[in-house]
Parts: sequence; C-alpha cells; structure tokens
Amino acid sequence: MRFLILIAPLLLAADPCFASSIAIQNASFELPAIAPGTFSTVSAPPGWQGYGSLNFGNRTIGVLNPATTVLYGAAVPDGSNVGVVFLLDNPAQQMQFASLEAGLRQTLTSTLQTSTRYTLEVEVGNIAVDPTPPHNQFAFGGFPGYRVDLLAGGTVLASDTNTLLPSEGGFATSTVLFEVGASHPLAGQPLGIRLVNLNAAPGIEVNFDDVRLDATPISSWSDLGFAKAGVAGLPSLVGSGPLTVGQLNQLVLTQAAPASPAWIVASATALHAPLFGGVLVPAPDIVLYRPTNAFGSAVTSFALSPGVPAGASLYFQHWILDPAATDSLAASNAVRGTTPL
Repeated sequence: MRFLILIAPLLLAADPCFASSIAIQNASFELPAIAPGTFSTVSAPPGWQGYGSLNFGNRTIGVLNPATTVLYGAAVPDGSNVGVVFLLDNPAQQMQFASLEAGLRQTLTSTLQTSTRYTLEVEVGNIAVDPTPPHNQFAFGGFPGYRVDLLAGGTVLASDTNTLLPSEGGFATSTVLFEVGASHPLAGQPLGIRLVNLNAAPGIEVNFDDVRLDATPISSWSDLGFAKAGVAGLPSLVGSGPLTVGQLNQLVLTQAAPASPAWIVASATALHAPLFGGVLVPAPDIVLYRPTNAFGSAVTSFALSPGVPAGASLYFQHWILDPAATDSLAASNAVRGTTPL
C-alpha cells in the first residue's frame, strides 16, 4: 500500500527515545529571581496563575529562596527558588485553618494525545520553623496537606492527594500517572497542572519545585508467532510505539544469529505463506536489509506518513541467514501493530 512505501526510507532511522518532556513555563520557580533568605508573594510567579481563594496578603502564592535559612535542611531540589502556596486564615491564631484549598495552576501549550502515558512529577516541600526574622513570625510547624492535579481542558484527569508526608524541612516526590487509550473525549484539549495547598491541617505553607511532565507513546502490538529456530533458538521480535503519523516506532530483534545478514519484511497484508520450512507472515511489500549486530540483535525505527487509516493493521517479521537453521534461514515471530482509532 502507498503508506507502507512512504515509511520505507524511515525504517533505517536512528533509534528513538520514546518518552518526551512536555514544556512547562518556570517549572522550578526560578522567576522572579530573589535574594537568598527572602520571598516574594505579591503576584503569581511568571508562567503560573492563582487557583482558589487568594488575596496576595495572608492567602497568597509566590516564590521563596530558602538559602541561608533553616527552612529546609538541604539545598532545594532544583535551582534556588521554590514555589509558595501560603494560606494563613487567622494571623492571631495561626494554628487555625479553614479547609479552603488554593494554589498554583498552569495551562500548557501541549494537548492531550491518545495512545499516550503521562507521568507528572513534582517535588513537594514541608517548610520548617525558622527562629530568625522575618520567618519566625510564621507558625510553619505541621503540614496542611497537598494535591497535585493533571488536567486537560480544565478537567482533572488524575491526582495525587496527600499521599506523602515530607519530613519537616524536606521534600518528597509526588507522581501522577495517567494513560490515554485509542480515544478520549478530551483528546486535543490543552494539558494543565495544578499544585494545591489543601489547607486541611496546621502548617500554613506548602512548597513545590521541579515540576516535570513526560509523555510516552503506547499502542496495540500483538505477537503473532511463527518464529523459526536458529543457532540461538527462536529469534524474538518486539514492536513498540504509538503508530501515529510522524511519531517514531521501534522494532527490536533479539536472539538471532550474531553478525549475520538479515531482512525485515513489512506489509499491511498478512500472507502466511510457507517459506523455507517456516511461515512468511507479511506479504513482501517492503523488504529491507537489516543485519544483526555482534549480539544477534537489530533495532529498526520507522514513522508513518499521512494517509494511514485509523485501525489499520501492519505486519512485520525478520528473516535471518543462519547456517544452524533448516535451509540456512531462521525467522522471528511476526508482530502486528494496529493504528489508533
């Protein structure tokens, strides 16, 4: 088929790294730049907006540079600053709390994609009591709780709600995972991140740092069998990648004869033809020379061109020159990849 012909030049592309980082503005709250031992809570940090009930007075957001203080027992996770969500409901009785959550939020330029696994990681800090001015005026003892939200189109996809209790003056890593299948009602909507002080216990402030979001393509790949044994047993072929237009996918051959001539066969049609004592599963629409390395492996990367229909099946199989195999040819199992609907 035409789209298979168009992927052929890409089958020899460099090996991809499947997880990709999604851009987040001011992810470590280094802006605004402030002096060590100071804080700035007169406005939202650049790239971020407020969430919930804030007045930029006793309920506010901003940044803190804790260097030269005892607010944290070690250097912050990334850079100099951390994000601040400070909620002081009663300055005269600082141990009181209103259970009125608020925090920081950011809408990203990236959108929710199908067949993708998202991993959101944030460092969550439990600020300690500091007996020196100006920080000694605040009763930071305790921890008011936190939540980290991953959103799309303003709707929460997944959250980590206060599963960690960082040590006083320390940080812990919050992780939020969300996997999108072949379709999702919010696909194409902007992704978002929300960092929340739950204001649910004494402690006043939660800090956040080093916000990162990765996207890893996933897709439907099937092992069809029909491997033909060689010197190392049955060669193994594994497919991975999203099978979406323009994104890299990977075929990994292992357990084949080392440093041997080999060919990968690709097609949109399953043939299942007897061949040299084995079964050729894909029709030979594309046959590319892809020799094995000294370990009996070969890695092939490819991308699909525009015009590939949704739900299309693609078939792949390796054939390897191997004197230990019958008719001197071994074959991997065939794999089938199905493009997302």
